[in-house]
Amino acid sequence: MKSSELAELTGCTVRTLRHYHAIGLLPEPPRGANGYRDYGAEDLARVLRIRRLASLGFSLERIGRVMDDMDANPADAAGVGASEALDELDRELKLQIEHLEGQRRTIAQLKQEQLDPDLPVRFARAVRALIDYKEGAISSGEREALLIAAHLYTESDTAELERVMERVHRLGLFDQIKSLNERFDELPADTPREELERLIEEALETIDPLIDCFNSANWEDITNPEDAEMERFVDELMRRGLNPAQLYAEDRLEEEIKARIFARQDAASDT
Repeated sequence: MKSSELAELTGCTVRTLRHYHAIGLLPEPPRGANGYRDYGAEDLARVLRIRRLASLGFSLERIGRVMDDMDANPADAAGVGASEALDELDRELKLQIEHLEGQRRTIAQLKQEQLDPDLPVRFARAVRALIDYKEGAISSGEREALLIAAHLYTESDTAELERVMERVHRLGLFDQIKSLNERFDELPADTPREELERLIEEALETIDPLIDCFNSANWEDITNPEDAEMERFVDELMRRGLNPAQLYAEDRLEEEIKARIFARQDAASDT
């Protein structure tokens, strides 16, 4: 029979048959006088076996080994070799099912809580309040920074973010933080240094009740080159479009927050 006929009988395509030949799973049949491959009953049976094992979940690479084991002992094709292969496949499928069930649970969470599917669930849940409090949609730069930060965040970083957001919510600091952000966004490039320092001091007073939520280990300099590069991208995106006054205020505020975090850690270790 022709390759097209074999493909139709076995529910696959001629291209699939060619692939089986290419990887050595299906031996090349002899060619007829017309130059076309001439498949026989043995080829039909082998392709049906391949299709059956593939439908069970075996990879093509493994199918070859399983069939070789079965063919080595035709009288006991369903014996020890096949049983071990099926047991191994069953374990793999069980893990795949557990993974898929986990994915479904994640999808259900994303839908129920209306979280951003681009972000890990815990991270998305923690930053949602900040996003909701921002008037209008976040900028493309801010979104890109969030995506990169979510990739960088460790379990410890995420736990820290959750602690901070819980404290912000409990102390009712959202309005103050929003007001500070709005004033920061409105800073003219030529804002006097004294005015900037007053705004920084106000921000520090608002943030001070949150300092003990931070883990100083998360604020140490990153030594991993890849992570350092990713953090540089986040910083670049967040600083995009800021004028000199805003850049100064941002740098000073981060510097002071970091100093307070380490100072509180040192004080705690001395007691």
